[in-house]
Amino acid sequence: MGYKLAEQNGESVAVPRLVFSHLGRADGDTVRVALYLLGGGAAEPRTIAHDLGLPSVEAARRALQYWAGAGLLASEHSAAPAPTESQKASAIDLTAINDPYVSVLCEEAQTIFGKALSRGEMQRLVSLYLNDGWQPDVVLTCCSEVARQGRRTIGALSRELVKWREAGVETGEDAEKYLKRQALREEWYDETARLFGVESAQFTRWERGAIARWHEDWRFGADMIEEALLRAENHRTVRYVDGILRSWKAQGLTTVQAVRGKGQLSGSNILATGAKPAAPKTDLFQANWNAVFDDDTEG
Repeated sequence: MGYKLAEQNGESVAVPRLVFSHLGRADGDTVRVALYLLGGGAAEPRTIAHDLGLPSVEAARRALQYWAGAGLLASEHSAAPAPTESQKASAIDLTAINDPYVSVLCEEAQTIFGKALSRGEMQRLVSLYLNDGWQPDVVLTCCSEVARQGRRTIGALSRELVKWREAGVETGEDAEKYLKRQALREEWYDETARLFGVESAQFTRWERGAIARWHEDWRFGADMIEEALLRAENHRTVRYVDGILRSWKAQGLTTVQAVRGKGQLSGSNILATGAKPAAPKTDLFQANWNAVFDDDTEG
């Protein structure tokens, strides 16, 4: 069934050809912002985000920057400060590329890092978008993350994005989920470090992976880790505790109550006296867990 434009008897709005020329490269929200503005909407990020139901005010702000770079919008600000030499070099590079997202990337990255980027850094930044296929919003989200870590360089940004891609991050939504997961893992590392009496920075990559596995895959919390440390006695290492927890997982023991119901440590009396309980013949917890579960290698 075919379609044709219906006759419009109401008020119409002229849409510049410039907007049509960007339909193939601008995303849906960015095009909606252009139509909103052409229809008389205010060029105010918060109002736009509210009226159009955009995911964030930042999304509206970037759409405005996009259309400013494309030439649909003109800045109302007074004369800007004289650009630095590196900014001049960047401007020359940007004018050679007919893509508004490039200017958005460069401007935002410099704002996030709090410094002007060199011509070479600009080229590397733009390459992440044009050559490596990263979406601008993901690149800028990663910029914010490495800046938070105190690593305000394009090199650090590139290395972090490699990790993100290995973790399956491709979209802005993926990035948000990834960062939330990483923040939660950092909480687990700190909590586990307190239980072990060490600094979380001392954990190796393998140990961090093991700690994440205890929580994410095996659903063990701090109480189970602390209980495993009781069994470990003087073998207070992540690898040894990993062996104990692995055994409990295999036996379907998911709570401290279930573990103690197997005839193992009774609990507070052992903590108070430091005495070693008599192990029943079937007590698997007296095994050498380093030897039993030494199949994982350090990453």
